[in-house]
Amino acid sequence: MFSPQSVHLLRTAQVNTLTLSQMADQKASILIGATFVVFSLAVTRLIGEAITWSTLSLAATAFLSSLFAVASVLPSLGKPPKDQAMINPLFFGHFAAMEEDEWVEFLLDRFATDEELFRTMLRDIHQNGRVLYHRKYRFLTLAYRIFLAGILVTWLIYAAEFTLT
Repeated sequence: MFSPQSVHLLRTAQVNTLTLSQMADQKASILIGATFVVFSLAVTRLIGEAITWSTLSLAATAFLSSLFAVASVLPSLGKPPKDQAMINPLFFGHFAAMEEDEWVEFLLDRFATDEELFRTMLRDIHQNGRVLYHRKYRFLTLAYRIFLAGILVTWLIYAAEFTLT
């Protein structure tokens, strides 16, 4: 019914999804570090000198950007679904709530046929992809856009302040 190569396709898709997730986490980590450095420098300047709109803008947008970057990697601990059909036995958030024997039996039932096994793998890939797209990349994109817009706005405000003084 299925090509013998089907499992390789699924494994490749799964590895690619996990790699993209790791890359998103690394990008978020880099952005968190960069925004905290920028925020710290801006706040230090605000404390030590006269408050300027450009420094205030830089501090505010760096802080806001860091919040979205943190949100992209913030773990979510929800309760597993009550409906057995919705449980993903490969997702730790679902199987951690099960007893080991229950989880093993649940998985072994999925191994009865190739189709059940593929459906289990496909569900895992799909759910991981949804989290990646709807959570990680959405927040990470916002974080980067806010940071870049903040740098641009700060530069424009600084140019205006410099021109006026």
